[in-house]
Amino acid sequence: MAAPLLSFRTALILCLLAGVLLLSTAGLFLIVYLRSDGSGSRVEVIAPPVTQPVSTPDTIPPAPPPVDDLAIGMVTTDPSGRYAFPIAADPALYTWTHFHWNGTHSVDIEARFGLSYAEFMQVTSAPVVAFTSGTARIYSGSIGGQGYMLQGDDGFDYYYAHLSDLWVADGTHVTAGQTLGRMGNTGSAAQFIEPHLHFAIGPRDTIWDAPPSINGAEHLHALFGLDWVERPIPYVAADTPGGWPAYVPGLTILTAFANAEAHGLAQPAVEFGFPGDPPDSSINVHATLDGVVNVIRWTGHYGTRIQINNDAARFAVVISGLDAWLVQDGDVVSQGDIIGRWNLASRPRLNYMIFDNGVIIDPAYTLDR
Repeated sequence: MAAPLLSFRTALILCLLAGVLLLSTAGLFLIVYLRSDGSGSRVEVIAPPVTQPVSTPDTIPPAPPPVDDLAIGMVTTDPSGRYAFPIAADPALYTWTHFHWNGTHSVDIEARFGLSYAEFMQVTSAPVVAFTSGTARIYSGSIGGQGYMLQGDDGFDYYYAHLSDLWVADGTHVTAGQTLGRMGNTGSAAQFIEPHLHFAIGPRDTIWDAPPSINGAEHLHALFGLDWVERPIPYVAADTPGGWPAYVPGLTILTAFANAEAHGLAQPAVEFGFPGDPPDSSINVHATLDGVVNVIRWTGHYGTRIQINNDAARFAVVISGLDAWLVQDGDVVSQGDIIGRWNLASRPRLNYMIFDNGVIIDPAYTLDR
């Protein structure tokens, strides 16, 4: 009778062990099922988050020397987070006027005055970002250079012009603050002046064929509380150019207007210089026209340029190759005023142009006035 009792106990223990195993298997199946999409076809894998390295386009040129106190790369958003200042940098580093120079609602966002050369180079090569979420369309051409038309999800278009690099493919959907490219001065309208961002706003499909209907400066103020620069244009009586931009013994015309192209000049002009040994000190540069000043700093083609506009007579003179300026945008000068200095050690030639109603003319006949 003892053997059958032992077998019964053994069977009972085996049944209990089998039940525990069955329950464990069912529980494991249930866990796997709940971690799937509900159909058992996909199992979610939980793993530690992976930080991906930030990739940069191969076309990005070397960055200027770092300047520690400049907030380049920061993105400024409005309180809602839906809109971002179009340049990834501290807005206090830039300036813009209420109206574009041609009277339209666009804004040219430029580096403010008072920056060193290294700071200027960094500020004018900062990344530009999407103003809001939308689709980035490449809008490049001979006048505006490389650019985008951001078709915002809010129903408005945002036009970016003169960029040096485009980093987002045509048709890419972007979010507010996402990098699009880099500031520059591409295009015939900007290739000889300071790098800046030309920015325009208008309802969908209206900007390209008509001036922007929304004032960009007012829009930046409304969203971010950023003020534009009030730069009144003073009236200057009509005047015609006259005299030389510098008065130094031995100074002569090294490149005549008719020979500008043969000498590889980017635009028709004359070049002043010294056929022999030049002076070993900086030379004062004088205004040759009564008018209003525009300083164009550290351009690639010409170095620093000073432009003097006389709107009443539709004349403008542009003196290029300076290494220091003694005037600022909006200053009124008279013929003979000292406006800057020319260092022949850095640039042996001074470039001189006269525009008559927007057309470059030979300045030779004005030099003896």
